[in-house]
Amino acid sequence: MRNFAVALLASFCALPAVAEHNIAGHWTFTANIAEDCEFGGQAFLEKTGEDQFTGEVTARQSCTMLEEDFLVRQECAASQLGNQLSVRCRIVEFVNGNESSFYYPDNFTLTIESAARMHGALVSSGLAKPAEWVRAERGIS
Repeated sequence: MRNFAVALLASFCALPAVAEHNIAGHWTFTANIAEDCEFGGQAFLEKTGEDQFTGEVTARQSCTMLEEDFLVRQECAASQLGNQLSVRCRIVEFVNGNESSFYYPDNFTLTIESAARMHGALVSSGLAKPAEWVRAERGIS
């Protein structure tokens, strides 16, 4: 029995650890929301707890079918579980474009690849669209 316990402990120790990446700071992001639209912006994440963050997202959406471009400032909360990050936002201000009930908060589900890149999906309005976050030129702050 002792040999089994030692072997079991050794197998747990052999499991690869999830790398710890500093994701706090400034980011730029893009998402493929539609063929005739451009969507992207900037984000800032501040660590508030072991796996918790607060932040801000400023998103710009420009579509040929819309009369106006949107620039929307949002406050966000994010939680991390291993290499997964869930970002949930609420709209604070329509900086450009009239307030619209058809513009939903920009929420993201991301996989943390490194301190410089995260990829996953924009999950606003119930639809998942490919998204990527890359470290802004300012780097980690």
